[in-house]
Amino acid sequence: MKNKVFVGLAVVFVVAIIIIAVFGFNVDMDYKSYNLIDLKIGQEFKIGDINDVAKEVFPKQNVEVQRAGVYSDNVVIKVSNQVSDEQKNSLNTKINEKLGINNNIEDMKVNYIPNYRLRDILLSYAGPFAIAAIIVLVYMAIKFRKIGVVKVLSQVIALCVIAEALFMAIVAITRYPINRLLMPSAIILGMVIITLMTGIFEKQISASEK
Repeated sequence: MKNKVFVGLAVVFVVAIIIIAVFGFNVDMDYKSYNLIDLKIGQEFKIGDINDVAKEVFPKQNVEVQRAGVYSDNVVIKVSNQVSDEQKNSLNTKINEKLGINNNIEDMKVNYIPNYRLRDILLSYAGPFAIAAIIVLVYMAIKFRKIGVVKVLSQVIALCVIAEALFMAIVAITRYPINRLLMPSAIILGMVIITLMTGIFEKQISASEK
């Protein structure tokens, strides 16, 4: 049974490594480079109307539309590729027609937002995660010292590393986007593993005391 598990894990890791090497991770638009279009609407509007227009003007690009501004009377449109002058004019005209406003093309601001590097995303979590991990490992080493400090630490670290690696491998294979929820999800997975290992060690101590 163990051999089948190891073989299965090996296959998953190999497939994930190939996919990452060839295609890289699928990164959410928040972390990719994109063009940000900023428009002042100045009145109540439905975000769905702006979204419909944006998809019509940029049919082959990834588009995200969000409200902005202190009074939510602005809109920002994220576009995955470069925005041409023709597209800007078309977007301005169609939004004016859709909402009955009279914005000028000069009112439209387009800014290029560079991409995040994945290592920069990871580094933002590295410090707090390392501190929390050290505290938890020291606590578990002291609490379960009867089992053996080396045994406890090696099992916890090994299982967490394997679980996190498997998690990232599944993300790569399924092409799930790297987004703002991914790292918190990985941290929660680590907490679940530690909770499970705590229960296992407590049962081992209880069994040895009987």
